Amino acid sequence: MKVDIYKLFFTIIPFLFFSSCSNDDPTPTPESPRAVLVYMVANNSLGNAQFDSDDLAEMAKAARQGDFGDARLIVYHHAYNANPVLKEITANGEIILRNYDISESSVSSARMNRVIIDFFNEAPATNHGIILWSHGTGWIENGIVESPQNIASYDSPISTLSFGDDGGKYMNVTTLARTLSDKNFDYIYFDCCYMAGVEVAYELRNCAKTIVGSVTELPAAGMPYDKTLKYLLLPEADLVSAAKTTFSSYNAMTGMSRTCTMSVIDTKYLEALADATRNIYFENNITSENFRPQYFMTSACYLFDFGQYVNDLAAQMPHLADNFNKALDDVIIYKASTPKLWNKLTITHHSGLSTYLPEFAKTNRYNYDNLQWAKDVASTLQQ
Repeated sequence: MKVDIYKLFFTIIPFLFFSSCSNDDPTPTPESPRAVLVYMVANNSLGNAQFDSDDLAEMAKAARQGDFGDARLIVYHHAYNANPVLKEITANGEIILRNYDISESSVSSARMNRVIIDFFNEAPATNHGIILWSHGTGWIENGIVESPQNIASYDSPISTLSFGDDGGKYMNVTTLARTLSDKNFDYIYFDCCYMAGVEVAYELRNCAKTIVGSVTELPAAGMPYDKTLKYLLLPEADLVSAAKTTFSSYNAMTGMSRTCTMSVIDTKYLEALADATRNIYFENNITSENFRPQYFMTSACYLFDFGQYVNDLAAQMPHLADNFNKALDDVIIYKASTPKLWNKLTITHHSGLSTYLPEFAKTNRYNYDNLQWAKDVASTLQQ
């Protein structure tokens, strides 16, 4: 009898032990076909006016409509004068995933890196996209000064920025490029103003296959998420349909409200575009006598139409012009513009990309020479 009890004991105990260990193991989160991170920096005038709340309500509406499918939408939300949170938008409401303090700025490389790592851990997926939500004015290099160790110190920025506005602190596009370069996002969608510049796209060319943005100012309401997320959350995201939907929503308006430009950029052709542009800049750096650049800003301007400018330089070089226009057509998958901006500035040229033209900009260079486009291409104009 004792032998039988011992046999029974040593038979049952290992089973219970391994069963107990198995129950303690965390169940891995299943991989979805698509996860998207909305990096929403609203600690600024947009958040103060509650445009972030409006967009979050649109996201919730899209979830209730069943637009997400098997995809997941995660939002890093830094609301006005509040601590940031990472949350998931679902048909049943918001789920808080992580809480953050304000020891690091939301426009620092360190914070963005931390959030992206948390996003990947919370939402494993076959495909990842990122939507950058905040203020923006393109390539301007006057934001946080980042050390190699990502320890931020703050200079005294003027009243412009690159991506993001966290209570008056800004992120340079060069910093954004370094932060996103190894993250394997297949698209970057800028839901903010002025980010469809050739300088921005070239800086980010190794960060994503596709970039969506606007060469001009966007209305503060931004993208209509309840209409676009069904495209952005597809396993193979339909970025053209998302951009078309955003454009159409504003183009259907009247008066000052009818104002919008949108561009979808294929980054794999940007090197060829740089080569074609450099060849023209090398041959000629003087615009024609009657050249008047297309302005993309209604006040002091430093963003002009890229295609119009380069074609003017190449007017007497048809072969180089043809090469350039072929390269530009390859880069720009989709472009659209309303006839005017804010019913004030007429748009006669919209190539899908803006550029800086120092001879026409009544501003300083804002550290333009930091940009890779300035080093690789625009510097040729000075030769």
